[in-house]
Amino acid sequence: MEAVTGALVDFSPRRQMVWKETCDPTVYRVHTLGDTWAEVTEGVSYAWSRERYDWSVPGIVTLTQLEGNIVEPVGTIRYEITARPGGRARIVCERYRRFRGRRGRILGTFMVLFGPRILRWQFRLALDRVTG
Repeated sequence: MEAVTGALVDFSPRRQMVWKETCDPTVYRVHTLGDTWAEVTEGVSYAWSRERYDWSVPGIVTLTQLEGNIVEPVGTIRYEITARPGGRARIVCERYRRFRGRRGRILGTFMVLFGPRILRWQFRLALDRVTG
């Protein structure tokens, strides 16, 4: 469970290696970093967002969208991480995004159709990079 939360809220230079599919170095920027929160811009050149991460509640990491190039600043992502036997974790991800513009509507439709599968794959890759 700690490895999952740690990977989600690691804003060191290592983040670009762990989350390399969604953390383009030309976009990634840590604006401010607190003990249980961070304000970060990340994504890729054609789809980026500035979000406030909050991990003040144990087992929950919430991202609140502040701005983005293809989404309205009203979105949230909430990860709930629960410890499982054998050092495993159950991760529930709730996503809400309101896409805007032509590119946003196209990518939003793509995410509705294929997003869960792609996001699971990206998450597994990232955790494999953390846990070796």
